[in-house]
Amino acid sequence: MDEPPAKRSRGLGASRAKVAPDAAAAAAEASPSAGPILNPALLDPAAVAAKRAECDTAQPYPSCVLHTLGDDAQMRVVRSEIVDNIRATFKETDLFKVLQTGDLKNMDDLDAEQLAKLPALRTLRDELYSPGFRQAVSEMTGCGALTDKTDMSANVYSQGHHLLCHDDVIGTRRVSFIIYLTEPDEPWTAEDGGALELYPVLPDKPGVPDTTPTAAHLPLWNTMAMFTVVPGQSFHAVQEVFSEDKPRLSIQGWYHADEEPSHKELASLSQLKSLREAVGAEFTRVTAGKVPPSEEDLQLLAKWVNPTYLKPETWAKVAATFREENSVQLQDFLRDDVVSGVLKACEAADVAAEVGRGKVPKYDAGSGAEEGGGAWE
Repeated sequence: MDEPPAKRSRGLGASRAKVAPDAAAAAAEASPSAGPILNPALLDPAAVAAKRAECDTAQPYPSCVLHTLGDDAQMRVVRSEIVDNIRATFKETDLFKVLQTGDLKNMDDLDAEQLAKLPALRTLRDELYSPGFRQAVSEMTGCGALTDKTDMSANVYSQGHHLLCHDDVIGTRRVSFIIYLTEPDEPWTAEDGGALELYPVLPDKPGVPDTTPTAAHLPLWNTMAMFTVVPGQSFHAVQEVFSEDKPRLSIQGWYHADEEPSHKELASLSQLKSLREAVGAEFTRVTAGKVPPSEEDLQLLAKWVNPTYLKPETWAKVAATFREENSVQLQDFLRDDVVSGVLKACEAADVAAEVGRGKVPKYDAGSGAEEGGGAWE
C-alpha cells in the first residue's frame, strides 16, 4: 500500500464542471477589455436602498441576493477561466467536503503566462473589492465600513459534497458573499440540492443554531448571495449536492472590517475551542514519540485497523505528510471485514429510519429530536 495521500489536487475541469458549446463560443467572443464586468445598475442608489430593505427584513438574519451580478458574456468568460486554468484541492473534514482553490488574492503573484489566462477573473476580483462596490455592499447590509482586504477562492461541490452549519466568524470578517457560476444553460433546481441554507438561533440557547433552516437560496447562475457575519448568529450551511452531473461552481469570499466583531465568545469556532480546552483538561498529554504502542496495543488495533498502518515505516510517512500539509487522510484505514460489518449495520439503520438510497433525510434526522429518537441514541 502506498503512502496515504492527505489531499488530492486537480484541475476544476476534472470535477465534471462543463462549458456547453454555446457558452464556450460566447466566452471566446467576449473580451475582458470590453468594459466593466459587474452590473452598474446594482450601484444605483434606488437599487442599493431596495437591497438594504431586503436585508433589514430578511430572516433569520440580514441577507440578500444580487441578481444579474455581471455581464452574462463576461461572467461566462470568468467561469471558463476558472474551469480551464485553475487547479483545486479536494478537502474533507467533519465540517465540509469540497474542491477548493487557493486564495484568489494571490493571482498577482503568478507569472505573466499564467496571469494572461485569467484576465476576466482578475478584473472581477478587482471590481468586487473596488471602493465603489464595497461602499454599496456596506450600505446594502448596514454592516459599517469595509476595508480593501481581498479574501476569496473558487469552490466546486460535486455530488455528495456539502458544508455543515457554522457562523463564518474568523478574524475581521464582516460580510460573507457567494457568487454562483453554475452551468448557465442548464438552470439549477431544488432537486439538484446544494442550496445555501440559513439557520435561526434557538430562542433559549444563545449561539446554538436550530436543526432546520428558515431560508434557502439556490445557487443560480450569475447571482451573488451575501449576509452579515455575526458571532453566534449568522449560521448557514451548503446543502448536500444531489445532482450527478451538475457541479456547483462558485466563488466564496468575505469583506473585512478594521476590527474583530464584539461577542466573539458566541462564535461557533470560539465555542469549539472552549469545548476542546475543557475536554483536553481531562486527559494526560503524551509527548509525541516518547510512548510507542506496545505489542498488546498493536494486537488490539490489529482487530480493526489495516495492518499497513501498524508498521513504523507507515507512521513515518504519515507524520511527514501531516507536517507538510497540516492534515492527513488515511485511506482504507479500517480492515475490509470491519468496514463490511459497519456498512451493513448502517444500511440496516437507514432502512429502519427511512433514509438513504436516494431519500433526502429530514433536517432533524439523527438528532434525537424526531419522532422515535435518532441515530445517536
